[in-house]
Amino acid sequence: MKTYHMYNADSISAQSKLKEAEKQEEKQIGKSVKQEDRQTPRSPDSTSNVRIEEKHVRRSSVKKIEKMKEKRQAKYTENKLKAIKARNEYLLALEATNASVFKYYIHDLSDLIDQCCDLGYHASLNRALRTFLSAELNLEQSKHEGLDAIENAVENLDATSDKQRLMEMYNSVFCPPMKFEFQPHMGDMASQLCAQQPVQSELVQRCQQLQSRLSTLKIENEEVKKTMEATLQTIQDIVTVEDFDVSDCFQYSNSMESVKSTVSETFMSKPSIAKRRANQQETEQFYFTKMKEYLEGRNLITKLQAKHDLLQKTLGESECKHSARGLAVRGRPEGKAEP
Repeated sequence: MKTYHMYNADSISAQSKLKEAEKQEEKQIGKSVKQEDRQTPRSPDSTSNVRIEEKHVRRSSVKKIEKMKEKRQAKYTENKLKAIKARNEYLLALEATNASVFKYYIHDLSDLIDQCCDLGYHASLNRALRTFLSAELNLEQSKHEGLDAIENAVENLDATSDKQRLMEMYNSVFCPPMKFEFQPHMGDMASQLCAQQPVQSELVQRCQQLQSRLSTLKIENEEVKKTMEATLQTIQDIVTVEDFDVSDCFQYSNSMESVKSTVSETFMSKPSIAKRRANQQETEQFYFTKMKEYLEGRNLITKLQAKHDLLQKTLGESECKHSARGLAVRGRPEGKAEP
C-alpha cells in the first residue's frame, strides 16, 4: 500500500508538471503569433534580419519547451506505469489478505479449536466426570449399605443377650471365685458348728434373732427396691423418648425465613435440652443412691440368711421354731442388730 501511494503520488506530480509544460508551450506559441501580427513593415534588409533573429529566438525557446515537455511526458509515463503496477500489486495483496483473513475466521479458527485447543478436552472431561460419578454412586451405595447394617443392628439390639455374650467372652472375669475354705489351726480338725451344750441355747437364740432381723430387712429392702424400680422406669422414659426424628430440619422452603421459622418452632416445641439433662442427672443420682442402698441391704440379707440357714441346719428346724416361741414371749432388746 505504501509503494502504491508513493508511485501514485509521483505519477500525479509528473502529470502536474507535464500539464504545466503544455501550458508553457501553448503560451509560447500564442505569444509568437501575436508578435508576428504586430510587426510593422520596414526596409527590406533590416526587416529580414530582424525577422530571422526573432524566428531563431522563438524556435530556440520552443525547442527548449518541447524538450522539457518530452522529458516530463516520459517521466509521467514511467511514473504512471509504476503506479499502475503498484496498484495492481496492492489490489492483489489486498485480495489475498482478505481471502486469508476470511479463511482464518471461517475455517482455521474452528480447526484450531477442534484439533489443537479442544483436542481430547471433552473426552478427558467426560472421563473425569464419569470417574467422579462412579465414585459418588459407589460411595452412596456403600453409605446405604452401611446405614442398612446399622439399622439392622439397631433392630437387633438386646441388652440381655449382649450382657450374656460379654460374660461368656470374659468368663474368667465374671466367673465366681473358689469358696473360702476353713483353715484349721494347730490340729483343730472340727469344721462344723458345735450345737451342744453349753452353746446350744445361745445358738438357738441367735437363730431366732437372725430370723426376726431378716424379716425386717426384707421388708425394708423391698421398699427400697420399689423406689429404685420406679426411679429406673423414670430414667428409661427419659432415655427412650423418641426424639431422634430430625426430618423437620431438612424440609425445603423457597424462603430462608420459612426455614428459620420452621426450625425455630420445631426446636421450641421440645423441652429444653439443658433442663431435661439436669433432670436426668438428678434422677440418675437418686437412682444410684437407691441402688447402692438396695445392694448393701441385699448383701446384708445374704450374709444373715447364710448364717441363719447354717444355724437352722445345725440345730434342726423344729428345735429352732420351738425356741422361737419362747424368744417371742421374752422379747429381745430393741435396736439390737446381728453382726
